Amino acid sequence: MATLNYKCPHCGGPLQFNPENQKFTCEYCFSSFTDTEVQQMYSEREQQQTRDEREVEQAEQKKAQAAQQGEDYGDDYPVSYSCPSCGAEIITTASTAATHCVYCHNPVVLGGRLSGEFKPDSVIPFAIDKDKAVDVFMNMCKRKRFLPKGFTSSRQFEKMQGVYFPYWYVDEQMRSSLVAIGEKERSWTSGDQEYTETSTYHLFRTGDIMIKNVAENALKITEENSEKSEIKVTRKTKQEMLSCVHPFDLSKQKPFSMSYLSGFQAEKRDIEKQELTNVIAQRMDDYAQTLLKDTMKGYSRISVENYNDQTFNQDWRYTLLPVWIVTYKFKGEIMPFAINGQTGKTYGKLPIALGKVIGISAIIAAAVFILVTLGGMLFL
Repeated sequence: MATLNYKCPHCGGPLQFNPENQKFTCEYCFSSFTDTEVQQMYSEREQQQTRDEREVEQAEQKKAQAAQQGEDYGDDYPVSYSCPSCGAEIITTASTAATHCVYCHNPVVLGGRLSGEFKPDSVIPFAIDKDKAVDVFMNMCKRKRFLPKGFTSSRQFEKMQGVYFPYWYVDEQMRSSLVAIGEKERSWTSGDQEYTETSTYHLFRTGDIMIKNVAENALKITEENSEKSEIKVTRKTKQEMLSCVHPFDLSKQKPFSMSYLSGFQAEKRDIEKQELTNVIAQRMDDYAQTLLKDTMKGYSRISVENYNDQTFNQDWRYTLLPVWIVTYKFKGEIMPFAINGQTGKTYGKLPIALGKVIGISAIIAAAVFILVTLGGMLFL
């Protein structure tokens, strides 16, 4: 699979997408280009790259060989590529679609991973740059007295990465019908007796319903394995972070172009529509039933007797979502932190340094002891 990086036509420096001005900028000569300009400059190279499937086939062969040897890594097995800027070897997992060269630090896009049937329909570009993401993270840590030393250090922030994650969004148009039993209760008191009257009604509802943007993660969670736990915990961590920083404003999504990945990391999907058919169908049914039941007002209880629907149209969209992530290893546990790259919503459980807690508790206990002692002496 050919690698691709986006270079400034003026000075040859790397172009990266700038969330602040929503343009592609060069950090050397400070030139800026719109997404349309970049796509025009690199359209031919992108098209050539989508035709290069040789390394995809090689990766599949490696995967098959690993499976035969009893080493089923899924999409986490390592694959190597050459950096188009310096020629250094880049090691990634098979699900990585964009990364950085660890030697020359230039952004590298592995576009073949997102070509053909794996090409996303849309992407939500980053709207928050790294500096703003750091500010959001710091605000989350404010007034937290028991954080470990160095948790909010500049070294920690250097590890923060912007990553595009794969998701499926589904729209469905259906005709739904629901039959239910509704109950109304009326209570009153006469003398010393309390009475309750229950009236039962048969309820019928039917209608055309359009449900939009039902989201499902497109990145598998693999089971932990003691020999390969580092990779597998990382994948599970990524999925948890993505779930907790929803929702995203889909009105800001744009048609996919590989250029948006420049300067960031990206993951390709490894869950297909067929694997989610039953999950999506159940969620659509739940939403439709809720909408129909919401029209049944004034009843004490509603019991659904029968529900059915007919789907007229269903549209699936493969979308990449922006997330800033950083992990912190604390007492052998990998703690994930994530920031929605569009809205700034945060996720993460802050670590607690027990030494600080014990120290503060000891000081408070000593202060209380002194006050009690002095208070007792006043009554002697």
